[in-house]
Amino acid sequence: MAERAYKEFLFKKSSKTTVYLYQSTIEIIHHGLVTKFDQTRIIPYKHIEEIQMKKPGVTSKGVLVIRTHNQEDLKKNTIVFSKNERELAIELKEVIEGKIVDVKELRANFAVDNFEKLKKLKELHDLDILTEDEYLDQKERILEGS
Repeated sequence: MAERAYKEFLFKKSSKTTVYLYQSTIEIIHHGLVTKFDQTRIIPYKHIEEIQMKKPGVTSKGVLVIRTHNQEDLKKNTIVFSKNERELAIELKEVIEGKIVDVKELRANFAVDNFEKLKKLKELHDLDILTEDEYLDQKERILEGS
């Protein structure tokens, strides 16, 4: 079963872009004149380094740029919005920033949990409760996340 988006943002005025937020990813669809020219970009929250926003001016459009470690597809990560869509863009930026914080906290908690598991595993090995093979097998499982 495919994951369902929990939030949708439609930017119709300037860029004809739809943004779907999922639990672990963001999907950006830049709509072309014909559906076959749509460009879709899926970005895991854990890959987002920052979100930059240039608010619209009197004669200029606003821009929301989602920066990742891979800057090759920066154009696909850019959402252009009108003055009327400014609040929508601000909301999108805030929601994504919140998800990034959540992901970082989960990753930090996961790292601490794994550290504690590895520490206990090493103690069991040092006490000769686990054989070398059992220790290495369990250690590999913890490091792989299974």
